[in-house]
Amino acid sequence: MVKRRKKASSSIGYVFLFLTVMLLVIITMYMMQVAKLMTHQHHVDDALTGSVLGSLVADDEYYFLTYETTGNPIIRFKDVDESFDIFSDCMYEAVNETVDYYYNFSLDSFICYEVEGSNVTVTTYSGNGGRKFVTLGRVGSVRTPTGAVVRETSAYGKVRFDIRSILDGSFITKTKDIYCTLEINQ
Repeated sequence: MVKRRKKASSSIGYVFLFLTVMLLVIITMYMMQVAKLMTHQHHVDDALTGSVLGSLVADDEYYFLTYETTGNPIIRFKDVDESFDIFSDCMYEAVNETVDYYYNFSLDSFICYEVEGSNVTVTTYSGNGGRKFVTLGRVGSVRTPTGAVVRETSAYGKVRFDIRSILDGSFITKTKDIYCTLEINQ
């Protein structure tokens, strides 16, 4: 008796099963990468918000000595250089707490907007070294990099960082920014 071999009619099922397993592995890896990216973004958002808000140090001496508590107050920074130092110190402290979390971290820009009357003094710090540029503008004509019209004393911060991809180990570059205003009794 000679037995005949069956034809490989079920090989299509094995191929389909293999492709399904591969697709599930790829989707799982992709979801893990997205979750890691979201964790990084939430951490940077929190640190960035805290750093910019911490940098909004008002000149309380000017505010109280000019008795502006009864009318519309003119809010000024106590010292814009000190505000930049506070911003950079807060950001670096937040990043240094997370070893092997961020790579190539840098401060792209930090901008202080001081509104006095109809004038806006814009002090821009760029790069990690904090190169400083001061320009003047009019209320309503000065816009932040996020597109907001400057009407109050405020600050803007932007950072750039890389994270390592869990898929292939390459770096993914991200930027995050925030704009915060300083208001007193409004």
